[in-house]
Amino acid sequence: MTIHLDNLTQAQVDMLDHMWSLETEQDYFDWYELLDSQDKHCADVLQRLIILETLEPAVVSDCSQARAVLQRFRL
Repeated sequence: MTIHLDNLTQAQVDMLDHMWSLETEQDYFDWYELLDSQDKHCADVLQRLIILETLEPAVVSDCSQARAVLQRFRL
């Protein structure tokens, strides 16, 4: 799976590169605790974007069952 995020600043790209370079969850938490509040917010947003990008194919790939259920309630 390839994750692709558009319109990031160079600072955000650098932060993501650093986040990806961390080897363990504990390394991430140790690094995160060293950040100031603005950088923590940026790391949180980037983490959420990665999660959303990862989940998107599963959410949009097969909605046929949901469409069938919704169709039953259509007037």
